[in-house]
Amino acid sequence: MRAALAEIVASPEFRASQKCRSFLIYVVEETLAGRHESLKERVIGAEVFGRAPGFETAGDSIVRVKATEVRKRLAKFYQDQPAGGLRIELPTGSYVPVFHGQAPVAAAEVDVAAPRRMSRRVMAGAAGGGLAAALGGWTFWPKSRALDALWAPLLTGPGQLVVCASGAPAVSAVDLSVVEALRRPHAPGATIRLDQLSLSRQAQTSWPTVQALVDVTRMLAVAGKPFQVRVAAEMSFDQVNGQPLVVIGMFSNPWTIELTRHLRFSFEIAGAGEYVVKDSQRPDFVRRVKGLHPVSAMPVDYAQVTRLLDPRRNRRVIAIGGISGLGTQVAADFATSEHGWEQVAQMAPAGWEQRNVQVLLETRIIGDTPSPPTILAVHAW
Repeated sequence: MRAALAEIVASPEFRASQKCRSFLIYVVEETLAGRHESLKERVIGAEVFGRAPGFETAGDSIVRVKATEVRKRLAKFYQDQPAGGLRIELPTGSYVPVFHGQAPVAAAEVDVAAPRRMSRRVMAGAAGGGLAAALGGWTFWPKSRALDALWAPLLTGPGQLVVCASGAPAVSAVDLSVVEALRRPHAPGATIRLDQLSLSRQAQTSWPTVQALVDVTRMLAVAGKPFQVRVAAEMSFDQVNGQPLVVIGMFSNPWTIELTRHLRFSFEIAGAGEYVVKDSQRPDFVRRVKGLHPVSAMPVDYAQVTRLLDPRRNRRVIAIGGISGLGTQVAADFATSEHGWEQVAQMAPAGWEQRNVQVLLETRIIGDTPSPPTILAVHAW
């Protein structure tokens, strides 16, 4: 059955969607392990897509949407397959897969490593490099040449890779009225005293950014690259000199702003609640966003994926970030997407694989859910 699963997730129907692959691998492995009763929407949302435990499923349809997409991709995969052999079906209205048919060869004759369960609890151990070891048997590294070309300088070079996650001390308030005043500081009569606030030194970040972190670290673990996760507020460039680096977050991560502010595509804060995207080569190109998720509704978000290769400083960096956490989530999904980077390869100039590259993305936001991004521009130098 795992051999059949490996064939499915390596097929063109599934190579274009990492989320669909992760969904199918998870539900099949849980069923084979006898844990089919736990395959509920909230559990899958938390374990596969990084949602908060007990998240509100009525307002977040990620599991239902991906289940429908998996069913369509399975149907397309089996359209041209000969009759017989093992088949995997995901019945409508259920997240428990059903297996049909007979294995054509003995399991011992199939040289395919079994995928292993990767829960959020395993993800929590990523900072010590435990995730890569825990997933040592998972061999579904994407076959996309373009995606390989993006990540190869960081994955094949020497040194442990460092993932720099956004995060900073958080301010909390003693009651809801203070929280409302913080959200609308110019409201009439709103006053805030320092004794109403407390400062936590524990690093904080948003759920969309956590999902971005999960996407990136899952891919690194699959690739077998040793890595550690560090918080931006507790790092300096000297500490990671010479080590490959992945930076996640935009305005929530000062490293991203510092690394990208002199590049062609830059993100800036224009004023109270207004954010601007600029193109240094096109003064007429300006994109503005007012408000910031989750405090304000955002109809659109912008993000970028940037790779910097500087042999003089022995620096190999991929920076991933959007204006809000939703943009960062979209950028991380794109940076680990085979389909997305095949598009980039078609738009980029020849030889981009060995050069610095910047990709500017736009995503429409519906409620709390970002849509698949549009590539606005690709720049290589």
